[in-house]
Amino acid sequence: MRGLSLLPAAARRRGLIERAVRWTLDSEKSKADGELVVAFVGRRRMLELNRRFLGHDHDTDVIAFRYEDFPPLGAETAFGDVFICVEQARAQARRLGHGVLTECLTLAAHGTLHLLGYDDDTARGKARMFRKQRLCLKALSARPKAGRPISN
Repeated sequence: MRGLSLLPAAARRRGLIERAVRWTLDSEKSKADGELVVAFVGRRRMLELNRRFLGHDHDTDVIAFRYEDFPPLGAETAFGDVFICVEQARAQARRLGHGVLTECLTLAAHGTLHLLGYDDDTARGKARMFRKQRLCLKALSARPKAGRPISN
């Protein structure tokens, strides 16, 4: 996990973010093999990734890259990368009325679902992904570590 220091202190819950990713993989009975990196980045870096790799010239909250056939040099065991834009996560959390941690958990699950082949470019696909994200948050809330709630 990279870039946690960009998040507010209350949202720097590495273990919980890892559990969101693992829950998502396990819920799909995924046989995903290799390293999955979650990286928190600033707006400028996210725009650069969006332009360079997706040809989009707009802000986005999460981008996922799966390495099926072309693993990064020296990382033969890579499964994929999930990039989360910290500024977008903060803005969305504010707009939706929950904490930044909750938004980061949602985006980590969302990016992982993309790595597993989910797509949100149709209303049906988006509804499917959002339903899965809600299940992830509910599962994490049911057994928060050390009795701490996931929302901050």
